[in-house]
Amino acid sequence: MRRPEPTPVFSPDTDWTPLCVEAAVGGLCALAEAPQGKLVSDPLLRLLLAAVASEAAAAAKQDGRRVRGRPAALAERRCRLHPADRHPWQRALGAGRPTGAQAVFAPLLRAAKRSGAPAPRLALIFRVLRLLEN
Repeated sequence: MRRPEPTPVFSPDTDWTPLCVEAAVGGLCALAEAPQGKLVSDPLLRLLLAAVASEAAAAAKQDGRRVRGRPAALAERRCRLHPADRHPWQRALGAGRPTGAQAVFAPLLRAAKRSGAPAPRLALIFRVLRLLEN
């Protein structure tokens, strides 16, 4: 039986920007089975990358969490700086191991629920990742 993954606890002054970027880059790399560079070279994936990062940032901000800068631009920059990199979640799925995505998605989805912020992309990506882990 698989043990549940721990969910991190964040202090009120924690910067949620890295969570927003990780949800977008990690989730999409894993689902698209593509290196990070593909998320910016493919027009549809680039739009989705920006939408997921922005959705995560909106959920966090509406819940009163600190988000610096523009997570969508930071996600794109990360992909451009490391285009050949394959995300650890992608490698974990390929090896039949859990991704650890719960540590990123659970806080963001709880923030969305508390604040009433819509987060359909986050919910869908997380749900599909969880299905692929089992």
